[in-house]
Amino acid sequence: MELGGFEPPASSVRRKRAPSAPQPRQTNGDYCNEEKPTCQASNTEIIYGFKINDQEKVISVSSGPELFKALSKALSETLFPARIGKIETGDSWAAFRVTRKGNWLLFSWNPRSYGCGIVDDPMISFLKKTRTGRSSFGEALKSNFLNGSFISVKQLNNDRVLVFRAERMVGAGFPVHVRLVFEGTERNSNLLILDSVGTILEPAKHIHGDMNRYRMLLPGISYTPPPPLKGREWEAGQYIRSAGELSNLTGIGKGLARKIACLWEEKSPGYWTGCLSSILDETAPVSALVLQKIGTYLTVFPDLLQGAESVPGGILGGAGQEIISAAFSAHREHTLAEVRKTIAKEIRSRIRHADGLRNQATMAERADEFRKTGDLLLAAKDSIPPRAREITLADWETGEEVRIQLDEKLSPSQNAEKYFRKYKKGKIDVNETKGRILSLEEGIQELEEQLEALESIDDPDLLAAAAADILDWVSPEKKRQGKKKKESTPPHIQFQNGEDLIYVGLNARGNRYVTFRCASPTDLWFHVHEIPGAHVILKTPGKGMSPRDDSIEIAASLAAWYSRAKNAAKVQVDYTEKKNVRSIPGSAVAHVTYTGPRTLLVSPGLWKEHPEAALSRRQEGSK
Repeated sequence: MELGGFEPPASSVRRKRAPSAPQPRQTNGDYCNEEKPTCQASNTEIIYGFKINDQEKVISVSSGPELFKALSKALSETLFPARIGKIETGDSWAAFRVTRKGNWLLFSWNPRSYGCGIVDDPMISFLKKTRTGRSSFGEALKSNFLNGSFISVKQLNNDRVLVFRAERMVGAGFPVHVRLVFEGTERNSNLLILDSVGTILEPAKHIHGDMNRYRMLLPGISYTPPPPLKGREWEAGQYIRSAGELSNLTGIGKGLARKIACLWEEKSPGYWTGCLSSILDETAPVSALVLQKIGTYLTVFPDLLQGAESVPGGILGGAGQEIISAAFSAHREHTLAEVRKTIAKEIRSRIRHADGLRNQATMAERADEFRKTGDLLLAAKDSIPPRAREITLADWETGEEVRIQLDEKLSPSQNAEKYFRKYKKGKIDVNETKGRILSLEEGIQELEEQLEALESIDDPDLLAAAAADILDWVSPEKKRQGKKKKESTPPHIQFQNGEDLIYVGLNARGNRYVTFRCASPTDLWFHVHEIPGAHVILKTPGKGMSPRDDSIEIAASLAAWYSRAKNAAKVQVDYTEKKNVRSIPGSAVAHVTYTGPRTLLVSPGLWKEHPEAALSRRQEGSK
């Protein structure tokens, strides 16, 4: 069976109903004529740990067939053949360790981050942390491809479909040939295992006849490609005379076609024809193409198009990085949403508590008034008519008339008792109550600051550690009876510059830990000026020794980086000796006051320009 054909046999597996005639899809990456499949069990899909309704538009990065052609060429020219040393899988991704260069070939059929590319070990480690479990599809991939080799790859029908030929030796050196088909078609993205004749062994997503009228994707059925694209294929020597011809050209995605149409008048038709030839000609070298993004559309072009953003890492590495970036964005959204929900619940609780204390304080200020009102009602109970809503009585001390509100459902004695209860409830220490209100208000402010600090973290591991610590701090799990939960070290980061150590708190508990547990009196303490941010400690190597000048700059830069002012060009950072820093009694966890500060104006990203310090980063606490 030819690689590019995949013609279904005349006698296919029996279907529930006869399929309708295949309808061509629009060219330029528009797949609206193909019905959207759903997951096997429900209409939702697990996306990096959270559910997304597949009827929602969740695509964050899209691409067209021109990128798939470039990926095919790049893999063929630089990587294949490649031996498969290891396979890792997740909810909607699979990665193959290709041992030639020690990298991973990643496939993602997640609607939010579909595509394929090359990634490294840290990226795979991140994906593994986000997966919710293992699947039968992952086991099928390992049984068919592990310790085998990718032989070749080819784009199918100028579409966003790649077909990989693989070989695995079994028994006494007997070769078994299988194929891996990746369909990067947005919501319909899929990864399928085929045998040598095109029969589906296992798809990542099972598509039944009631989900798609054109084709089914089930084990035991001959593979049917997506409906053919509508339009004219590119031919060698073809000349494009107008932008209108692009709409009828297969192999070019809608995002790229629209961009060329917008810029058409700025260049000659010969220029555009030559560029398209560099993309679509089978013999054109892929090294001449630049990976770039037009908004959220990922594509390739010989030159960087006006308004486009260059994507570093080459075609394979850049495409892989875009998948990871989208995955991290989704994971980040899920993590922050959980923290926001918990913090919002805690803030509402503290607001209700503060409102209750304010009511108590108000009642305390009127306590004597309530007592006197009760006495007046008791003294005049026999003269108060039944079911009265108010009564006017004379105050025997001042002689003034007092209008008293009554509950018509209660007797005069019961109304008096009601005022006495208010009097007893108001017998509190007003100053203490106001202090408790202030403490609650500061706690609410600190919760908001901690959420802002969390949103400034752009590292997956640091984000996970800080988020877990905040959740445990705000809403701690109930301790099991008879077992005491071990106190965890608050999350923080350590850096080293020569012999100087730098500690950075990641949240309120982390800030308090590095300031009051890690620092000595003569160590330097850093914080952005009048802006919420991390506490940073610079420890010197020994008593009486001064830190390096660049260590001071690095510490100040880290204080700016882990603050609300992270995106500013320059940030004012205060620093002083730790002995000048004091915790505010009765205030929030990490609220402090300090004296004798000196000030630096630094760039938040300056610490990255010091490789020794940047590479020394070590995360501590809340693993």
